Amino acid sequence: MFQIKIMRADYEGWWLFEDWQEKVVLTKTFETRAEFMAGYQKQLIDLRQQYPNEVIGKYNIHAFYKNCELEFCEECDEDVQIYHSVIPLENGDVLQDGKLCKCIN
Repeated sequence: MFQIKIMRADYEGWWLFEDWQEKVVLTKTFETRAEFMAGYQKQLIDLRQQYPNEVIGKYNIHAFYKNCELEFCEECDEDVQIYHSVIPLENGDVLQDGKLCKCIN
């Protein structure tokens, strides 16, 4: 089973902090690799249309943002950037350039 999880957080998705699953705002599930790849490409295109900025980090995870989308962080007493990250999974493991990355859960 393949999934795409979209998370919204004040950090880029590739950090995959312990609470990253709590930041997921959308999950899409696919039965085949072909359906997954088509859905993944569509998700990237859709996010590129919504957000002018894109960065790619560890595990080839894409994070999108708008410079003006900020939220106040009480802990750090300042505004923080909000990121929308696309996390590709196969059987619960993060995909890395088409390969599974077994180093995280």
